Amino acid sequence: MNATPSEPEPPRAGSTVSPHARDLGRFRSPQVERTYRAAYGDVLTLWPVPFNAFTVSTPFAETHVIVSGPEAGPPLVLLHATGMSSTVWFPNAGDLSRTHRTFAVDVVNEPGRTGQTRLLRGPADCATWLLAVLDELHIARATLIGSSYGGWLAINLALHAPQRVEKLVLLAPAASLLPFTLSTYLLLRLLPYAPVKPGAKRILPMYLPGFEIDPRFVRQLDLGVRGFRYANPRKSIFPRPYTDDQLRAVSASTLLLIGDRERIYDPYKALERAARLVPTIETELIPGAGHILAMQQPHTVDQRVLAFLQSGTP
Repeated sequence: MNATPSEPEPPRAGSTVSPHARDLGRFRSPQVERTYRAAYGDVLTLWPVPFNAFTVSTPFAETHVIVSGPEAGPPLVLLHATGMSSTVWFPNAGDLSRTHRTFAVDVVNEPGRTGQTRLLRGPADCATWLLAVLDELHIARATLIGSSYGGWLAINLALHAPQRVEKLVLLAPAASLLPFTLSTYLLLRLLPYAPVKPGAKRILPMYLPGFEIDPRFVRQLDLGVRGFRYANPRKSIFPRPYTDDQLRAVSASTLLLIGDRERIYDPYKALERAARLVPTIETELIPGAGHILAMQQPHTVDQRVLAFLQSGTP
C-alpha cells in the first residue's frame, strides 16, 4: 500500500484564530488534530488494496481523498456518515476497487483530514463543494455511494447537478426520507457542542448493534467525537428530509439499502416512501444490520451494490 498525503498541517500552537475561523469545523487544538491524524493513519493500514491519498482545493475546504482501484475503472465516489471519515470504508474498499476507481472523500465539517475554509450554509453550498471536488478529480460523471449524511449529500448533488450523477447508492441516508427520531435528533444537535462527551464505545452500539469493531477504528472515532468542534450550528447546514417533489425529481437510477435494526428512523416507512416517490429505484432491507450497514455487513452490501452497478437501468 502506498499513500502520498499532501494535506496541510494543523496550525502551530499559539497561532491566532480569526472570528471567521471560529465558526468553521475544526479540532480543538493542533495537538488534538495531530493525535487524530495519527489514529487515522493507523486505520488506513487496514485498507486492503494499494491507494493514494491527497488533498484537492475547493471553495469550501481543502478536501482529502483516498483513491484506489484501476485508473481506467468507472469512477465511484464514497461519502461517509457523520463522525466516521473515509476510513470507515476499509471493509468495502477491496470489493469496490476491483472494477471501479474509488474516491473516498472526507466530508467537510467532519473529523477527518479535510480542512474547512468556508461555511456550508445550505444545500446549494453542499452541491458546489462536491462539484468542485469532482472537477478537481477530473470526474465528469460518477456513481455516488452515500452512507447516512453522505447519502443526504449524494441526493442533494443529484438534484442540483443530475448530469454529473451516473447512479446513486444510498445506505440508510440520514434525514433524507424521514425525520430523525427524537433521540437521534438530540444526539446530533447536542453532542457535537457538549462540553463533556460520551466516548465512541457508548455511541457505537446504537448504530452498530452487536458488532465487534476494530479497536483502531474505535480509537479514531473516539478522538474525533471528543476532539472535533463542529461548525457554528446557527450558521451551518443541518440535513432535513427531502420533499415529495424533490424525491420525484431524482432522475438517477438508485439503490437504497437500510438495515432492519436501523434506529435513526423507521426503516420500513423509509423504504416505502422512497419506493413510492423516487422514479427509478431498487430498495432492500438488510437483515441484522444497523445504521452503518456497509461496515457491519460488508460482503452482503458490497455484492448487492456491485450487482446494481453492473446492471442496466431497472
